[in-house]
Amino acid sequence: MKIAIIGSGHVGMAVFRGLQDLSGVQEIVLCGRDAKSPKMLAEIEDYLDAQVLRVAVPVKLSCGGYDKTAGADIIIFCAGTTPALNQTRLDLVKDNVAVVNAVFGEINKYNREAIIICLSNPVDIITAAVRAITGRSRLKVIGTGTLLDTARMRKKISALLDLAPTEVNMFVLGEHGNSSCPIWSSLRILGLTLDEYMAEETGTVTQVKTAKLTDIMRYTGKFIHAGKGHTAYGVAESACRIVSAIINDTHEFFPLSVVCEGEYGIAGFAISVPCLIGREGILAIKNIRMQADEKAMFNQSAAILRKIAQDTGLV
Repeated sequence: MKIAIIGSGHVGMAVFRGLQDLSGVQEIVLCGRDAKSPKMLAEIEDYLDAQVLRVAVPVKLSCGGYDKTAGADIIIFCAGTTPALNQTRLDLVKDNVAVVNAVFGEINKYNREAIIICLSNPVDIITAAVRAITGRSRLKVIGTGTLLDTARMRKKISALLDLAPTEVNMFVLGEHGNSSCPIWSSLRILGLTLDEYMAEETGTVTQVKTAKLTDIMRYTGKFIHAGKGHTAYGVAESACRIVSAIINDTHEFFPLSVVCEGEYGIAGFAISVPCLIGREGILAIKNIRMQADEKAMFNQSAAILRKIAQDTGLV
């Protein structure tokens, strides 16, 4: 499988590295506006040096202009500006939508079939913008969305309970950002809800401060950004996880950003909802039950994204 990456910044290069460990990836091409970018050429040469010393089967690596996306099965979009410390993801809308229009205006000349995975922020708006300019099926334009938010929440809960993260299953839905919505009623540990599991462990009713955990989850990205100036590895691994599910046709449910067409009462803009992933991209979008307070929080998140999508001309 051939994969093209658009963007050679911190996130793009983290994706570039992660994809080399996935079975089924035969070729990775790093694409940019400048086909002979010294940075891209240097990155490729550096990785080719590393390949000589690796035990794994080498992957074909190259770089070039947008014409190199021709024949790619998957395009991963990481280009655009990142927020300053005093900005949110939503502050980037105007600039990064302009980048989408410029980049995919070119890519459309060479590739009209690939599944597109969007990482650039604000990822929900960018996902809708990519779908609009490419004209692809919405099921082939996927934002990493709240897959990372969900991972962060699972990390915090598993640390609190001294469990492996794999033992904590739940969904965080809505906007990838300050209005992301943990669906606590979806959480299961050994088939038990959080309250049931705590009662089993402690022998008494124990209230977990879910609001505090939600705040910590939402702050994690800001904490990383404040310390190192950007985030990269978590979202890059999210993209690699989606790619692996596509290559291996695993039929897994992930909370991902997709343009909705009636699901959850939403139409015309992208938001994270449970998506079944396989070889063709999104195979199905599923409704899950939410408690009244969860539904209200999700609707509030959707209202924020709807307003931005309307202001941007995407709805």
